[in-house]
Amino acid sequence: MREQKWMAQHYFIFFLSWGIFLPYWTGYLVHEKDVAIELASMMMSAGLILRGISTMFIFPAMANRFSQSTVLTIFIYGSFLTSVLFIFTSDTTLLFILTCLLSFFLPAIMPGLDSTAGILVQKYNIHYGRSRSYGSLGFIVSVIIVSLVSALYGDQSMLWLMIAYTLLLIVVNLQHVPEALKEKPNKKGNNVSFKAIFKTRHFVFILILVTLIQGSHAAYYNYGYLYLEHLEVPKYLIGIVINVGVGFEIFLFAIADRVFSKWSPAKLLVLASIGASLRWLLAFAVPNAWIFTASQSLHALSFAVSHFAFIMYLAKELEYTQITKAQGIYSAFALSWGTAILTVISGYFYNTQPNFAFAAMFVFTLPALVGSLYLYKKTKATENM
Repeated sequence: MREQKWMAQHYFIFFLSWGIFLPYWTGYLVHEKDVAIELASMMMSAGLILRGISTMFIFPAMANRFSQSTVLTIFIYGSFLTSVLFIFTSDTTLLFILTCLLSFFLPAIMPGLDSTAGILVQKYNIHYGRSRSYGSLGFIVSVIIVSLVSALYGDQSMLWLMIAYTLLLIVVNLQHVPEALKEKPNKKGNNVSFKAIFKTRHFVFILILVTLIQGSHAAYYNYGYLYLEHLEVPKYLIGIVINVGVGFEIFLFAIADRVFSKWSPAKLLVLASIGASLRWLLAFAVPNAWIFTASQSLHALSFAVSHFAFIMYLAKELEYTQITKAQGIYSAFALSWGTAILTVISGYFYNTQPNFAFAAMFVFTLPALVGSLYLYKKTKATENM
């Protein structure tokens, strides 16, 4: 199916760039641009705030005026041009602005692809998990390349790889586009309100749960690379350690459509919150490279199961015209603003003692576990979830 291939290609290429931005960009700013860790943390947190604004308001607003394909193209070109501008400056103020701009353009592509996938699931019955697994594969490939190239040529190579990957995404995006993505939004889509989405059954409660679970990854995303250096892991092995989690994520997405076809979103969130709690508890209690590497296997639960649960909830509970805005809300709260707040919190604890950052994340997963158990019990009784 051409639509399945199109989706898989876009996920793979996008996650090549995401494999640099997510785990390495703080380290790039610190090592290559000589930015202090505290300031780099502020830059990334400010970027997350803009990322939330972009994904919740700007992307859906543009999707109400232009086709899904056109909006994706705009954000792809914006990511490429912003990446190029990093070449020309090491000024702290300009780096702050550019980091915010890159955070505005690049991360918005992810919910754009997820909302696109939601549309293709409904229109063409594509397999979401199968396509998304190619994104995880792209992340693994990217991290391996970054680890090897940066070990040989230094952290400045991260920027050149980012430029190359966003350029490649432009090239891929010029290929055949599914017809459903070329359609301009109708009046019904334009009239979709945030209020109607928030009033959807269990939406707010599930949004809070996924925000706690996904936000708890803040310490890992922003300080995982630096923490592994703190544990004296050789630079060329850091990428391998990071990829352990993504490897399990790929496996999860590859089997999710089949294994979890009869699971409710609430039951999936119970599993995700258990995985997240155990993951951060291990990282805090045993500050050891081997234990940290082993705990990476829980990324399949803490991230992938949580993400899959919300995507399946959207596909099941919301109308076609609501998916883009709902995806923007999820990205804003769970993947941006929640993560921004916990980035600042984890940064404070990281500066006190690196492994304390993971203790703070563990604290935030506990209410998610209690809440998901409550929701599962409540929805199981009705068997309508």
